[in-house]
Amino acid sequence: MPFIILGRRELGLLLLLFLTEFARGAFFFTFLPFWVVNYLGFSITVVGFAVSAQYLLETLLKTFAGWQFDRLGRPVLAGGMALSLLSLLLIKWWPVPPVIITAAGLFGLGFSPLWLSVISLVAPVGAPRRATRISMVFAVWLAGAGGGMVSVNFILAKNYAPVFWLVLIIWVLGLIIAWLSTGRPRPAAAATGKRIAAGPGSGSGRGILETLKFMADNKITTRLLLPGMFLQTLAAGLLLPVLPLFVQHHLHFNHNQYGLLLITGGAAAVLALLPMGYLADRLALKFLLGAGFGISGLLLAYLAAGGGTARAFLLAACLGFAYAMILPAWNSLLAKIIPAENQALGWGVFATIEGLGISIGPALGGAVARLIGMPATLFTTTGVLLIASFFYLLYPLEKVLARE
Repeated sequence: MPFIILGRRELGLLLLLFLTEFARGAFFFTFLPFWVVNYLGFSITVVGFAVSAQYLLETLLKTFAGWQFDRLGRPVLAGGMALSLLSLLLIKWWPVPPVIITAAGLFGLGFSPLWLSVISLVAPVGAPRRATRISMVFAVWLAGAGGGMVSVNFILAKNYAPVFWLVLIIWVLGLIIAWLSTGRPRPAAAATGKRIAAGPGSGSGRGILETLKFMADNKITTRLLLPGMFLQTLAAGLLLPVLPLFVQHHLHFNHNQYGLLLITGGAAAVLALLPMGYLADRLALKFLLGAGFGISGLLLAYLAAGGGTARAFLLAACLGFAYAMILPAWNSLLAKIIPAENQALGWGVFATIEGLGISIGPALGGAVARLIGMPATLFTTTGVLLIASFFYLLYPLEKVLARE
């Protein structure tokens, strides 16, 4: 199969996505829990509310951010990244709980148009081999977020300060790339000579209310995507503030060992993505979704019960494999609903729905860990994942897809 040849702008956007997800993953998912609890001496609840604030503001503004990017283009993306940079500086200069939580929320607000901008420009509706382009965007996103979470553990083993400076430098570089890589018509449209959809800044397409109605009228959205989006992102959110500290205190891993553990899980997910994508084109989606959620939940329960210390790396690989089962099947559902003329807005609607779960999750996970214990958060996540598993196994997914 021939490779897709990307233009400089598309490559720049993918690099932007990698750098920003790397910085966010490094800061919020690995650095912040250790820094706030172990270095600053604050409660894990502060971490939970900070991560929730970041996702909540991003979620609430994502639909609006997508609409504005469809209309205005580059200023929306660059302005958002500048706001996120300011929030990181606030946390560095004034590290007290109210400022950390408020600045984290501002970071999410600034981050809200970023992913929408990249996917709507790199993989617009009507582009040749769009599914492959979407897969590339998700692969870069996963590599960036996972790489950030993993790599900083090896720096944290020595000192906290270099991580903060690394994140700030990466963000400044990303801001420059964002300004240079956006603001003109979509690359795919220019390459094919076709009018695929309105470019950013054109001001065309449906408004927010019309797009919401268009997507809400589809039963796939209301009956299949809404429950699944909320449950799976709630499960991920529950773990975000707790997992690094659980591994440290209950599995007795140091930063280097935790980094290797994340590498194991991430490598398993990446290696399994292609074969799972192949199966997603040939098997019923309900079986991949049900099995992926179910396996993930049971593995987390085993880890929480104390059976994972000696087998943690095997469990991480199995969790990565289970995640790879979910991702291609889930993207196949999402791609059926995105409207061609408002792509950033359409992706923003879905990202807003998904973000509700991941916004609530960290605060709830941190509270459960503080009141009952860290293993209780993992058991709670298990319950959420098993509910999602049974939902997709029992619901007549393929019949609804065929009718729609």
